[in-house]
Amino acid sequence: LEACAAALLSPDQPVALACSALKRRYRAKLADACFRRRRLAFVYLRAAPDLVRRRVAARDDHFMPAALVDSQFAALEPPAPDEPAMRTATLLVLEADQPIPAIV
Repeated sequence: LEACAAALLSPDQPVALACSALKRRYRAKLADACFRRRRLAFVYLRAAPDLVRRRVAARDDHFMPAALVDSQFAALEPPAPDEPAMRTATLLVLEADQPIPAIV
């Protein structure tokens, strides 16, 4: 997370960062790193655990086994507009069960 936050400090290039940021404090750290340096948006792809479990199980050669999905959902603190990180960032919530064209 520290390396990701450092990459966000570079004003030279736009940065797209993909990470779970499961906890409010992780999102706060990223927001703090960006404060007054660049615009920040969090995209939350909301999905039910069974949908994620099926998609992860269908992947070939992926580092994360489907058995870990439940622990990831147990750790998740879903992002909310009232959390501190959203004072300086934008939150976009998308539904993962929608067709890809509807999401993008």
